[in-house]
Amino acid sequence: MEKKRIGWKIIIASAVLAVLFLPGITKFTQLKARQARLDNGIEKLRAGEVGLREEQERLEKDPTYIEKVAREKLQVVNKGETIVRVEKKNGR
Repeated sequence: MEKKRIGWKIIIASAVLAVLFLPGITKFTQLKARQARLDNGIEKLRAGEVGLREEQERLEKDPTYIEKVAREKLQVVNKGETIVRVEKKNGR
C-alpha cells in the first residue's frame, strides 16, 4: 500500500513539474531557433558589408573600375563615342 502511494506521488510530482517547466522549455527552444536565424542574418549582412567596403575602396582608388562603372551603370561616354544598343531576340 505504501509503495502505491509513493508511486502516485511520483506520478503527480512529475506531472506538476512537466506542467511548470514544459512551457519554459518550449519557449527556450523557440528563442534558440530565433537566435540562430538572427545570427545567420548578421553573418550575411557582414559579408555584404565587406563586399561594399571593397567596392568603395575600388571606387576611391581604381580609375579603370570607376570608368567601367560609369559606362555600365550610368551610361557615360567619352567625347566622340556613340552608344550602340544590341537587343537580344528570343533570349539569344
